[in-house]
Amino acid sequence: MGEEKTRSFSFDTYAGKVELEATEDAMTPFGGIVPFAAFLKKTAFLQRLASTSPVQRTSNNASPVHDILASFMLTALCDGSRFVHVERLRHDPALARVMGMESVVSDETIRRFLKVIPEREGREWLAAAARPLWGALPRQFILDWDSTVITRYGQQEGAVVGYNPHKPGRRSHHPLLAAVADTRLCAYFRLRPGNEHTAAEWIDAMEECLEWFGPKHVPWLNRGDKGFGGEEILAWHEKEEGRPHYLFKLRMTRNVERAMKAIPLEDWQGEHTEGVLQVAEAEIRLSSWSRARRVVFARRVKKVTPAHKAGTFWEKVEYDFDAYVTDLMPGEANAWQVVELYNGRGDVENVFDELKNHWGLGGFCSRNQVATEMAARLMLLTYNCWNLFLRLMEPGRHVEAFQGRRWFLLMAARLVESGRALKAKVSVVGEWWRLVSDGYERVCAWLVATAPQLEFGGGKYPALGLPSP
Repeated sequence: MGEEKTRSFSFDTYAGKVELEATEDAMTPFGGIVPFAAFLKKTAFLQRLASTSPVQRTSNNASPVHDILASFMLTALCDGSRFVHVERLRHDPALARVMGMESVVSDETIRRFLKVIPEREGREWLAAAARPLWGALPRQFILDWDSTVITRYGQQEGAVVGYNPHKPGRRSHHPLLAAVADTRLCAYFRLRPGNEHTAAEWIDAMEECLEWFGPKHVPWLNRGDKGFGGEEILAWHEKEEGRPHYLFKLRMTRNVERAMKAIPLEDWQGEHTEGVLQVAEAEIRLSSWSRARRVVFARRVKKVTPAHKAGTFWEKVEYDFDAYVTDLMPGEANAWQVVELYNGRGDVENVFDELKNHWGLGGFCSRNQVATEMAARLMLLTYNCWNLFLRLMEPGRHVEAFQGRRWFLLMAARLVESGRALKAKVSVVGEWWRLVSDGYERVCAWLVATAPQLEFGGGKYPALGLPSP
């Protein structure tokens, strides 16, 4: 008497009558969070972020910084693309327990916290926490630079009308990003107004990036599309010894076309056949450049019209042209290798597509610009951690978030406590459990093999002893 009885229901199914009722057991649809939580704990990203936060929560009623950061990271990881999507996780007791939280906080708590972080201090705070990630980089790595348009629909700070091919006339942000080639790691993010040029603020961004990488991780090459081949950026690379090389695509302006047409026919390498690539190179100085630079040209015969059909005395040939500027010497990369090296940049578009469509790069948005940028940088840290974790689960190839979450995160599980021990029972059987178990064995081996304390930035934090992707 006086106690509310748990309501139960009986349904007649193909298996017979099934009783259905609520349970207070700690259950979650994200059973795969357990090994990922161990991965995060070993790398100490959350601990480091919480302990070095430029804004500390002093009130007894305030949610701990650790809980706020963990709540946001879980939202981004568990397919959330808006701050409000954290509400999906607030009634999941197993997630909070495994991640060491008192509880999953509200979306307003996350926004308020990010809003009060000073911009400069916030950037340095997240960069310092991410520094152990770069131990997973190859010895000689390439930074791929690009910008993307994120359309805004409200009154967000910094959102202005600019170039927007999908929603002309709509306000937007135009962030600058850098990804590490062949690793799918996103190394840098800078939020900019929607009317900024592609390469605007690049030098400040590059110097910040070098500072955050540290002297042990200097890029071998900066690579970018049209828009990065201006004098200011090229001169920055050439100013001092030891700076990265560069390889940028050039716009086919009149001066570039004029220089290309001046190349003698015999200097073009490769057969002049329809659909076949030819290359040539020259030292040219454009009117906006302070000096002559090496430019590699590539052309492909698109269409050949015989003279009698073209109505001329000679056949008419149509080409597809490209031009690339680089400071790599011919002994370091010949013309063919320069073109091939640039073509490797195509994968960076997949990184940006994944970030925008599967990680909510443009979704975690606030009216306050600092909160929007901090959310994007924290989301990228989550993205990088998950990618490195998946290198252990699926070492042979990159797995995008769309598949990775469904394969290694979405597993119905029950958290059972017996004495002081916790046991997570996941509902995975058969061949798939065997494949998942193989990944867990690699995770366990890495957790054991990784040194528990190594020096990073003057403090003691666990290292990322992952092999280079």
